[in-house]
Amino acid sequence: MLEFKGRVGRRVLFAGAAAMISPIMGVRSARAAATLRISYQKSSILLQVARQRNMIDLHLRDIGFEPEWSVLSTAPAQIGTVDYVSDVAEAVPVTVLPLFPSLALYAAEGPSPKALGIIVHKESGITSAADLRGRRIAVGKTGSAFDFLLLTLDAVGLHLSDVHPIYIPESACIQAFNNGAIDGWATFDPYFSFATALPNAVLLADGTSAGMRYNRYYMADIAFARAYPQTVSAMREILGDAAAWVRGNPGATADLLSRQWDDMPLDIVRKVLSHRNFEVRPPDATDLETLQDINDRYAKQGLVPMGRNLKMTPLLS
Repeated sequence: MLEFKGRVGRRVLFAGAAAMISPIMGVRSARAAATLRISYQKSSILLQVARQRNMIDLHLRDIGFEPEWSVLSTAPAQIGTVDYVSDVAEAVPVTVLPLFPSLALYAAEGPSPKALGIIVHKESGITSAADLRGRRIAVGKTGSAFDFLLLTLDAVGLHLSDVHPIYIPESACIQAFNNGAIDGWATFDPYFSFATALPNAVLLADGTSAGMRYNRYYMADIAFARAYPQTVSAMREILGDAAAWVRGNPGATADLLSRQWDDMPLDIVRKVLSHRNFEVRPPDATDLETLQDINDRYAKQGLVPMGRNLKMTPLLS
């Protein structure tokens, strides 16, 4: 979960996929069959818009369901148990799905490769990826920015061992960058948009340089989705309606998200929105191929077991 405070900040650390998702798969409480439980994050743009625009309640009630909300975070009390899981960035299912086979992808949004990248100091002398050798690069371990760093290094014949990765929270990277404790920062929106606006920063590359897709993925509990298949198409339609509204109302969307993100400056919010294409579709085999490629890169770094086959992951149509 991203939680902003002031201009930009985050208090919640990514404590690993198991810590973030495991409460979802706990014992299901007794409840009415018509309740549909959804988690969301502050970073969930389409869910935030759909909820604030009252798209979800009206649509679900038309098919006989009442939404029940919880916040996806590291705290079990906030997560609860849900039927539809908040959207996550492209690399997250690589660690989540093998641990929790009761989840499946039901929607994808993207691609949005301009929503992440690497920034460096203007005075660092770093003008190409090859110049990252020996430099201190802040990055979140196992996230999509980490995957982008691996791809960027590989393109110039470098390995992770050729740089000095610094694994610190995103909220700490701004100060570390400003005081010179790090030479570069591989990050994702909205931090990426904020970082590129820093006066001492220059963009080295974004996800387009590595041919990344950088989708966002939406997951659901398989048993619930199969018992109530109408909810899958309904949730996908809700996301599509929200995406269409965002594309048609960029100014109003920026105002809405700025309020939800603790008054983040509008120029930063607009930049975040410009990096996303907000195209929603059912997941397909290309998504599983993308996840498999990420998995294989992580396996080479010893972050996940070798030989895992994510192409067998079920998709909800």
